[in-house]
Amino acid sequence: MDDLLLQKYLRNETSEEELVEVLDWLDASTENQRYLDRLDYISNLNILAGEAQPRIRRRTVSLWKRAAQWSAAAAAVLLACAGLGHYMADRILERRTRDMMAITAPNGQSMSVTLSDGTTVWLNSGAKLEYPSIFSRKTRRVKISGEAMFEVEHDASRPFIVETFACDAEVLGTKFNILADARTADFSAALLEGRLKISNRLVGGESFILSPNDQIDLVDGHLKLNRITDPDDFRWVDGLMNLNTLSFGEVIRKFENYYGVRITIDNPEDMPELKYHGKIRVLDGVDHALKLLQITNNFSYTRDDETNTIHIKITKI
Repeated sequence: MDDLLLQKYLRNETSEEELVEVLDWLDASTENQRYLDRLDYISNLNILAGEAQPRIRRRTVSLWKRAAQWSAAAAAVLLACAGLGHYMADRILERRTRDMMAITAPNGQSMSVTLSDGTTVWLNSGAKLEYPSIFSRKTRRVKISGEAMFEVEHDASRPFIVETFACDAEVLGTKFNILADARTADFSAALLEGRLKISNRLVGGESFILSPNDQIDLVDGHLKLNRITDPDDFRWVDGLMNLNTLSFGEVIRKFENYYGVRITIDNPEDMPELKYHGKIRVLDGVDHALKLLQITNNFSYTRDDETNTIHIKITKI
């Protein structure tokens, strides 16, 4: 590809035919895109340094000759421009829909992001969202790993689909929570508002349509429909970790997920059989969370920063 043509493309000076040529070249390989990025970077440096940009020489044509040329071509241009314009718009949109972006919530923190259609996504600690810079005209599809809350902008003509390792969630309403962890094979979806269709990617033909306060869980590879038992489970969007009805081991697993650490129990046979209640503010950190747990449990712990591991030793009474 000629560098002068690429320079024209970067300066938005290409004709429609030249734009098609450049877009075809960019689609041919990712290396071409990287080459254009480097050329753009160098051009910007030249501008900052005050260097002159390559000049494109144009041949002069008399006004009367141009008028004759334009008149002869007018009919063909009018017939072609509408179709070409739609074609170019579709090509550019198609490229943008393939430009995937990714964002991951830091360990011990939650965050929110607003997508190009106005949909808001809250990501729990360590959750990863993959999404296109702009959605296609037919569907709005994203990928999630970890826990996320979605409040989807209504658009009946473009269904919103959340893809996970186990299931696809097709939004028929607005607000829902998804937990998808491929490492532990955990998947659940809870609908707070509207309607939601869950399709099992592991077992063909298995799907459910959820109503408000329905929750679906993946059990031995199959979907099981339940009701939401504790709305406080979704208070993580407010920075709160719910511990209601959890055992000591379940609380420790939750600490691992929220804070991105590995926690080992040296003597698991001595774990207390208590059920816990209340909520913990996540931003206070894992040490604060463990100290709160020590109020009702007799244990000590040490941290290994090199391996990012916490060792717990329970003192048997």
